[in-house]
Amino acid sequence: MSENPSETLSNTLARLEERIAEARLDRAEVLDVRGLSARTALTEDEIQALLTDGARLPAEDIESRIRRRVRILHETRLAAGGRKRGEVCKEIADALSISPEWARQLLLGKKMPNVPDLTALAAYFDVEQGTGFFTDPAPVVLNRELRRLLEDLGDAEEGPLVRFATRHGVVTLALRGRQLTPRKQEALAVMLEGLLSGGEEAER
Repeated sequence: MSENPSETLSNTLARLEERIAEARLDRAEVLDVRGLSARTALTEDEIQALLTDGARLPAEDIESRIRRRVRILHETRLAAGGRKRGEVCKEIADALSISPEWARQLLLGKKMPNVPDLTALAAYFDVEQGTGFFTDPAPVVLNRELRRLLEDLGDAEEGPLVRFATRHGVVTLALRGRQLTPRKQEALAVMLEGLLSGGEEAER
C-alpha cells in the first residue's frame, strides 16, 4: 500500500525540523514561504497550511490546479526575470505553435492547456518534474521541495560548500562554528567560484 501524501509530507517535515534544531538554524529562513511558493507554484497560503502539522487543503479539481499553477509559475518567473509579459507570450506562442492571444489566456490561467501544451510549458519554464509540476497534489509538490532542503541540510558531503571544496581541492573549510542554510552556502560557493575564476583570468 502506498503511503498517504500528507503522511509522507509530515514525516519529511518532522525530519527537517530535527535538522533545523540540531544545526540551530532559523526556521523561518529555511522554510521561507515566499521562496517555497516561487519554487513550487503553490500559493503562500497553501504552503503555510501544509507546514502546519495535520492541516489539510480543500479538495481541488485537476483543471483548476493546473491552470492556477501555470499562472503562478508565469507570474513568479516574470517577477524574477523582469521580462515583459508580451515578450514571454510571443515566445510561448511560437514554442506551442499557437496564437499570442491563446498563449496569454493560458498564462493567465483562463484556458486549460492540453497535454502537449503542458509538456511544452514545462520545457519552456525548465521545470525538472515535467508535467507533474502542474498536476501533482500540493503535499507531493511541497514534499519534493522539502526533501531537497533536507538533503542540503543532511550529511556534510552533500552541501554546496563541500561540493565546491571538492572541485577545487580545498582540504578544509573553517566556518568558525557557523551553520549556514543551503541558500547561504550556495551564495557563498558562487561568490568563491567567481573569485577563483577572476584569479585564473588574471594569471592568464
